[in-house]
This record gives sequence, structure tokens and C-alpha cells, in this order.
Amino acid sequence: MMADAHPIVDGVPVNPASAPLRLRIAHVDQANTVLTASDGDLWPSAWASDGALYAAAGDGTGFAKHGWSDILVNRIGGMPRTGLTGERLADGDAVAPIWDRERFNRKPTGMVCVRQGDHDVLFLAVQDLRCGDSPDTFNEAHAATVVRSDDLGRTWTWPDEPMFRDHVFTTVMFLDLGQANGGSSWVYAYGTDGNWRTSFSKRVPDPTELFLGRVPADRVQDIDAWEFYAGDAGWTADIAQKRPVLVDERRFYPTPAFGMSAHDFTCIAQGSVVWNPGLGRYLYSTWSEYTFEFFEAPAPWGPWRLLHSHDFGHFPWHGPRSPLAKHGGYAPTIPSKYISPDGTEMWLQSNWFVPASSRGGRAYCFGLRRVRFDPGSDAAVPAAGNLAVDGSPLVSRVREGQECVLNDGDRTIAEDSAFGPGTGEDVWGYEWAAPRRMSRLVYAPGPQDSLGGWFASAPRVEMRVDGEWSAVDATVSPPYPTDFTALEYDEYVFDFPPVVADGIRLIGEPGGPMRFTSISELEVWA
Repeated sequence: MMADAHPIVDGVPVNPASAPLRLRIAHVDQANTVLTASDGDLWPSAWASDGALYAAAGDGTGFAKHGWSDILVNRIGGMPRTGLTGERLADGDAVAPIWDRERFNRKPTGMVCVRQGDHDVLFLAVQDLRCGDSPDTFNEAHAATVVRSDDLGRTWTWPDEPMFRDHVFTTVMFLDLGQANGGSSWVYAYGTDGNWRTSFSKRVPDPTELFLGRVPADRVQDIDAWEFYAGDAGWTADIAQKRPVLVDERRFYPTPAFGMSAHDFTCIAQGSVVWNPGLGRYLYSTWSEYTFEFFEAPAPWGPWRLLHSHDFGHFPWHGPRSPLAKHGGYAPTIPSKYISPDGTEMWLQSNWFVPASSRGGRAYCFGLRRVRFDPGSDAAVPAAGNLAVDGSPLVSRVREGQECVLNDGDRTIAEDSAFGPGTGEDVWGYEWAAPRRMSRLVYAPGPQDSLGGWFASAPRVEMRVDGEWSAVDATVSPPYPTDFTALEYDEYVFDFPPVVADGIRLIGEPGGPMRFTSISELEVWA
């Protein structure tokens, strides 16, 4: 089933190209745009030979109106563009055990489908996650196991004891190689220690390392058959000798806001890793509390590098049916079934529970949003007029989620970057799938606001050429004042020598007590 041009190594496709994946367009929808008649969160999934997607939900009713459970298994048919339908198959104690019922409940973290003989077998990773009325609720995952179904999700069996314990490899995410595991005789799984995300109560250390294990597809529930990536030492059966394939110690949003005491979030967390044959890369989709983070690698063991970040800003967010829909989510997964043949279009599933419902609708269901990762073309495209018209907006964050403000041609509607992380620079710009020749950037700020909206340092113009961003020597008219009076001008015109580039951005430190910049239009001229 892995019918692509990439060589197979240890049962998985690898891309021998050493150069990192370079994107000309990296776009993530601001909110879920495809919703289903379902209830629940997490939704790790696997694509089976019958063409359906099988997915496990936590804390809901799944594809049913009644019968809440902490874990449910569902069958999902259809495609995002034409509509999705679902059926609830099993739930609760019929799916998985809870190893410590006094302090923990069960959560699904990964699913894989493998072909064995004449039928498909589903494997579902389930963790014990701390629950109850305690500051440590959702802040510790102490054990996990893998349950098995030979009838596509209706009945399940499991070992007599946890496969993973003592906080080691207890958030298990199976690698998605495509339909029926891509036909591979190996099953690969990523894992984190301690917890599924940042541990707000600090009962266990925050996860900053992602680990990798593998097992023959016919022995997934046999822990003695597992081996773990150990860096230069190769693979080891001793889980204590495992070494991370990815380490990310960045901290997001250092300042608490809106009643949340938690801050300094890490981004190694429950998500998914999927093989994208069109792009020839493995993609890890993960999150911090307010951002989505995407990593890429040519092989399951790496080398992994950050590909794209998308920042949704502090709460409050807006539900998917709101006119200003904008929300992030948690445990983001990219099902292989929904990846376009050329790999540039994907659909990301994630959930949001703060609050679970609003006038704008609920995002606490199996819901999808479009993701577009496009390497584009090296061939320059002749263009005239305002090049922003067909540009893909490139922003650091947008308060109301309306990226279209940048190039909608209407200067009476503005956006801003308020409720950001409190650190870093602001970015307003564009990306194109192929280079354009340009020599002028016109920035129209938003209306006056005493709390912010201007750049506190002189904004600079940067161009992306051959994948690298660098500043250009631009003159600006009128001169830009780095205080609130900057908002008194209708526009700032930045002129620079002609450059052929596939990206342009205005970047600088945000100003005012709330540290944000504003914009009503951004034009780019040839």
C-alpha cells in the first residue's frame, strides 16, 4: 500500500533527501470548519481497509446523543468536503480497563489498523489519566496499555496488566502510515513520559522530549517484543535506555491571563505523527495551550525540525459557527485518509473545551480544519498591480482570526494582535507559492487606540529568498513614529530596490500597555 517512490527502511518509507522541507505557503484555518453530529474529544484515528476511519473519543457520547462515557470507539465515513457520518461502536469497560479507578480514568491516545491474514486488526493505546476534584486532575499519566479489536471496534481485549507504567512512555501515539498501516509489518509509536501535555500542577515534569518505539505488527500487545530508539546506539529492548528523537524546551505564554494560573506551556504533547507521501515527510502535529506546532522529518527517527507555528492568542476564543470564528484546540491529529494526493492539503482534527459551547457553536466534537503546506515552485510568476490580492496572509497572531483583513481591499475594517504571548515581535505579511518581483510595501494601520496598535521599534521589511528571511534597505514615507502617534497616519509606504521573493513581512516590537500592533490593509506592489 505504500505505493510511493520513497525507499522502505525497517518497514517504513524514508526520504533520503537531506535538505529540510521548505514551505512557501503554510496556512492553518483559524477555526474548525467541518463539524459532525458527535460529542467528545481527542479522537485518535486509523484508516482501515474498508475505507472507513475508526476513531476513539474521550469524555462524551461519541456519534450518539445519549450514553456518556470516558472512552468510546466510533466508525466515521465520508470525506471533509462532501460530508462525514459516524456510528458509535463500543464504550467504557467494553473498550479498556482502568488500572487505578480511585484516582484515574482512561483516555485514548493513539490508534493503528494493521492487516493480519484476511482481516484488519485495530490497536488502541489507552492511558490512565489522573481525574477527580484535585489540582492534579489531567496533570499526571502514570500507566498505559494497548487494547485490541478483531472486529473493527465492536469488541476489545487487553493484557492482564499495564504495558507501560511509572510515568514512562504513558502517552502512546501510533505512527499513521496510511490505510491499514501502509501494509507495513512493523508498528511504530511515539510516546511522552509523565503527562499528555504541560502538567499545570507540576506533579510530574512537563514533557519536552518525544520518544519512539516499534514492534512487529503481529506482537503489538507483547511488551517484550517492543524496542525503543536509543540514538547512536540504535534500538534497544530496555525502555530505560530510550533516547528522544525530538527535544523542544521552548516555553509559550509566560504570563497567566483570564483567570488561568497555568503558564509557560511546553509543546511536546499528545498529537499525531503521519506520513505524507506527497510531501515526502513525516509530520508531527502538536500544541501548547494557545498554539499549534508542526514538525517535519524525512524518517520516523528524524532528524526532526520545526516546520510551522500558528498562534491563536489568549482566551476568549470564538466558536466555529461564530461570524468571527477563531479557536485553537488540543491533541491535534492529521488523519492520513484526508491528505490530498500531492500532500499540500490536509485536515486537522482538534477540540476545544473552554467553554465547551457558546453562541458560536461547539468545537467539542470530531471537527476538522484545513491545513495547507505548499512547497510551491521556483519559477517566478510575472505579476502586476497589488500582489497581495493572491497572497496567503502571514501573521504572528490575529485577535479575531480575520486574516482576510490584510488583503480584502477595505481599509475601514481592521485587525490587531492583542492578547498575544507578552514576548516576541509581531509579523504582518504574505507568502506566495512561487516568487514574485516586488519593490513596494504599503502598510495601513488600524484606528487610534491608547492601549496599543503601533510598533514600539521602527518596523523593518524582510523578504524570503531561497527559504531565508533577510531585511531589505527600505525607505519609509512618512517616517514612522514609534509611539501612539503612528496611528494618526493613513498609510506608510516602504520602498526598496526590486527583489524577487516568495514572501514579504513587516516585523517589529509591538507597542503600548497591551503590546499589540494593528492593521487595516497591507499592499505589495511590483
